[in-house]
Amino acid sequence: MERYESLESARQDFSTDSKKVATIGFFDGVHRGHHVLLEDLKKWAEQAGAESVVVTFREHPQAVLGSHPPVPVVSLDHRLLLLERAGISATVVLNFDEELRALSPEDFVRDILVDGLGVEGLQMGFDSAFGSRRKGTFEYLQGRQDELGLEVRRSRAELAGEVAVSSTRVRGAVANWDFSELDILLGHPFSMLGKVVQGDGRGRKIGFPTANLSLPGVSVPSPGVYFCDVLCLGSQPRARYSWPQLKSPGQLDGFCPGLMNIGRRPTLTGGEEAASGSFYNPEVDTVEVHLIDYEGDLYGEYLEVFVLAMHRGERKFSSVDELVAQIGLDIKARLG
Repeated sequence: MERYESLESARQDFSTDSKKVATIGFFDGVHRGHHVLLEDLKKWAEQAGAESVVVTFREHPQAVLGSHPPVPVVSLDHRLLLLERAGISATVVLNFDEELRALSPEDFVRDILVDGLGVEGLQMGFDSAFGSRRKGTFEYLQGRQDELGLEVRRSRAELAGEVAVSSTRVRGAVANWDFSELDILLGHPFSMLGKVVQGDGRGRKIGFPTANLSLPGVSVPSPGVYFCDVLCLGSQPRARYSWPQLKSPGQLDGFCPGLMNIGRRPTLTGGEEAASGSFYNPEVDTVEVHLIDYEGDLYGEYLEVFVLAMHRGERKFSSVDELVAQIGLDIKARLG
C-alpha cells in the first residue's frame, strides 16, 4: 500500500493514467463496519480497473469541531497498518484544520477528490457525511453526481445484534475492556501498536526481559497481566500479513506468544499496586511485554500486541523470588 502524508505528496506521485475510487473517514479501530465499506470499495476498484484509495485524517475531527475528542482506539500508524492489511491500494492523510472544516461538500469533492487526486467514484458508509455542517450526505451528493463528475455509492450497515457496528460501540467496549464484545465488533483480536523504548532493565535482571512500549495517546487496558500474541514488525510499522494469515499466527515468522504487564511494577519499584478496577495512567503506569522464548534486541522496533485475555490483576509480592515464581506460573498458563 502506498502511503501519502499530505494531499500535495499524493498529487505529485499519483498517476494521472490510473482510475481511482475512494472513501473518506477517520476509520478508528478499522472495525467490521469499516471492513464492509472497504470490501465494497475494493470490489468497485477491481470491477473498474481502478486503485482503491482511503482519505483519512491525522486528527480526530472532533478536536477541531470544538467538542472533546475521544481517545483514539488506535494511533495513526496503527490505523494505516490496519488499512494496509485490509488490502487498500493507497492512503492519503489530511490535516483536519479550520480550512478543511470550512469546505463545502462540493468544494471538498472538487478540490481534494476530483482535481486533487483524480478520483472518479466515492464509496460512502451507511451514515457517512462530510463537509461544512456535515452537509455532504449520500442523498445530497447522489443528486449532484453529474455536476461534480463523481459517481457516489453507499455501503450497508454491519449489525452486531440489532445495532450497527460503529467506532462509538468499539470505544465503549474498549472503555469496559470487554474483550468478547471487541472480538465481535472488530472481527479480530484487539491489538496495540507500540515502539520499543529503553526501560530500566529490571525484567532482564530477574530472568524475564521485557520490551517497554511507547503508546502515545491511544486506548490502553486497565492495569494487570494479559495473555497476548506479539508480532515483531521491525523499524517500520508495515503490514506483514493479511487477516486470513493472522487467523493461524503460530507458524508465522515474527510471531511470539507473550505476557503483557500494564501497571506500576510495585514489587520491583517498592511502590503501591494499582487499585482494582483503576484505569491506565500514562504518568505512572508502564506497558511492557515479555516475548516467551525470544532472544534478540528490539529497541527502536515496532511490536503489534494482540491482546487475548486478562490473566490476573497487578499484585505486590513479598519478595522478588515470589514474583519470579509467579511469572513462571503465568508463562505456563499462557502456553496452556
